[in-house]
Amino acid sequence: MEKLKYHDILYNDDQLGPYPEHLVKRVDKPTNRTPGPVERVSERDSPFIKSFFGEFGEEIQTGFKRMTVRYPLGGAIADIQWHINKIKESRAPVAAKKAPLPDDPRVLSRHLKSLGYFLGADLMGIGRLPQSAVYSTNVRGNQVEAPYKYAIVFAARKNERTLSASNGWDDIVDPVSFQTYQRLVTQTEVMANYLRRLGHDALPNNMNNYVALMPQVILDAGLGEVSRMGIILNPFLGANFKAAAVFTNLELEVDGYADFGLQEYCSNCTICAEQCPARAITRGQQTLYNGYYTWKLNREACSEFDVLNKEGCVCGRCTKVCPWHRPDMEPRDWAEWDGSLEWLHNNVNEQRDRLVASNFIGEDELTKKWWFRLDEVDGEIIVPTTKNTHKICREYPIQE
Repeated sequence: MEKLKYHDILYNDDQLGPYPEHLVKRVDKPTNRTPGPVERVSERDSPFIKSFFGEFGEEIQTGFKRMTVRYPLGGAIADIQWHINKIKESRAPVAAKKAPLPDDPRVLSRHLKSLGYFLGADLMGIGRLPQSAVYSTNVRGNQVEAPYKYAIVFAARKNERTLSASNGWDDIVDPVSFQTYQRLVTQTEVMANYLRRLGHDALPNNMNNYVALMPQVILDAGLGEVSRMGIILNPFLGANFKAAAVFTNLELEVDGYADFGLQEYCSNCTICAEQCPARAITRGQQTLYNGYYTWKLNREACSEFDVLNKEGCVCGRCTKVCPWHRPDMEPRDWAEWDGSLEWLHNNVNEQRDRLVASNFIGEDELTKKWWFRLDEVDGEIIVPTTKNTHKICREYPIQE
């Protein structure tokens, strides 16, 4: 038997994380057409930021400021988030002298991915950081600069047990996202701190400290394709994940763009659009937007439903009902996958059949809700009774 060598894992092709990402087909450009140019946008262009500043009206502005904190668990998580946001004040400086590291970009990439998995990431990807993804200005109107070459992207799976027991727009949906974001903040801050201690500048791009649009960064790191939902979808997790990144100039090996046939699949599947309570997802084909083709989301309709939803807190219905979201599939279920697209699409179609047969209501949704419906009104915690979800839906036409 050949003697094992120290650090072999950094030099061989063995799988690093829980999912076989190395079996996903890689291509040189995004699978959605991108004729360009893709222009930088301001952070103020975000629908949530527009809601905060009242650009969608006073009602939405007032609702947005209470959106998360009016639900007791959401407020409890937000209390901690405000403290986490201050973590950048204690970031380590870049060491004056660089640590003795190998000069092989592939070895360094595998090292940093392994660190990401050690810190708790579910998926890791590395791509070049396109300056078109960096915000032109922040919420205060100040110029944003991120002079880095690479993005190390962390993806964290949202709690499947909880999402499965949710209808997709009830009280727990926002806390599910916040809990995931908080894990990502810790992971990316630790990696960036580590790199700076090694003498390499690094900047975390995480919740409330974003300097770049994550969807484009995720796409360029090879962690998914553009989906009908208008967001990036991953072959293993569907859209049930959140992401953050670390930007650096340390020379790394990039993964390439993912191609698992999603453009054709989403062209023929409209489940997310049919199930969207805000009617924000188009049932039509892709259109050209800012230099790339995508299924353009009606961001105002989506944001309004998130903010004014009195039957819960925000919405993740599209994530829950997408056939690519297979909540029962764990990493061990991918052990025999050899990268076959036929196997992958058949697996997704089986989930689609289950969803349709159950009328999009799973057993968990009926029996395994562990949280209480509660709301804060005028300083008092009550059981909410308002039913206005469908009123909100009717304000927007179906997106053809």
